[in-house]
Amino acid sequence: MVLAMTVVIGQLWGLTVIVDAWLAGNTGTAWWGAGFLCLSFLAVLGPRALDPKDR
Repeated sequence: MVLAMTVVIGQLWGLTVIVDAWLAGNTGTAWWGAGFLCLSFLAVLGPRALDPKDR
């Protein structure tokens, strides 16, 4: 649960950085940030998929 909450907070922070970079015209940073959001989402799905009967 702590991991999921940390990831959600990180995604909200990352989304803020991405939107700010995109609006400033720095699309390279925005794409790297989008990659960060995808990886952080997978960081929650990975451990969940390892033990599906734990739910």
